[in-house]
Amino acid sequence: MQFLDSKELRIKELENENRKLQEKVTMLEHDVELLTQAVLHASKQRFGASSEKTPQIEGQYSFLDEIIDPIIDEAKVINIKEHKRPVRKKGDREKLIKSLPHEIVECVINEEEAVCKICGSYLKVIGKKKVRSEMEYIPAKLIIKDYVQYVYKCTECGKNDVNPYDSIYCAPVPAPVLTHSVASPSITAWIMYQKYMMSVPLYRQEKDF
Repeated sequence: MQFLDSKELRIKELENENRKLQEKVTMLEHDVELLTQAVLHASKQRFGASSEKTPQIEGQYSFLDEIIDPIIDEAKVINIKEHKRPVRKKGDREKLIKSLPHEIVECVINEEEAVCKICGSYLKVIGKKKVRSEMEYIPAKLIIKDYVQYVYKCTECGKNDVNPYDSIYCAPVPAPVLTHSVASPSITAWIMYQKYMMSVPLYRQEKDF
């Protein structure tokens, strides 16, 4: 009799434990669902929709359907020939400008400005270097301007303990229109004129004036 009572008591304990575990599992599944929805919502707000296309609403029509459909039907497919461009070799630019006359543009510091900013002494030229070449357009003639930058050194700095280091200065050089190019303002303006202005019909030019 005592054995049966202890057995029934054990069965009730197991049933209670099983019920608690089931309740815990249900609660955890609910928490997982809430966290999943929160992550999806956060991802949607961060990255947005994969497409900006407005979803079609049932029963709603577009005003552009009647216009776009005929255009698509009448559209023709044109095969474009493959475009090939020769690879530029090193030295091609030098060969192009070699036969043209060259004009030296010396970039120097004005005499009144050739003064050391540290000690106030005069500067002297210690060297020069070629900065770039650009093609200048002159009607019916092309020339090459070689920009040479003069380098200056203070005559006093580096000779005493007050200013023990040499002071080196470079003359200012006009900024190019396009970096790493031989194009100058004049030839760039001429190319733009030929490309855009000359393609405008004559009646448009007369109308503008």
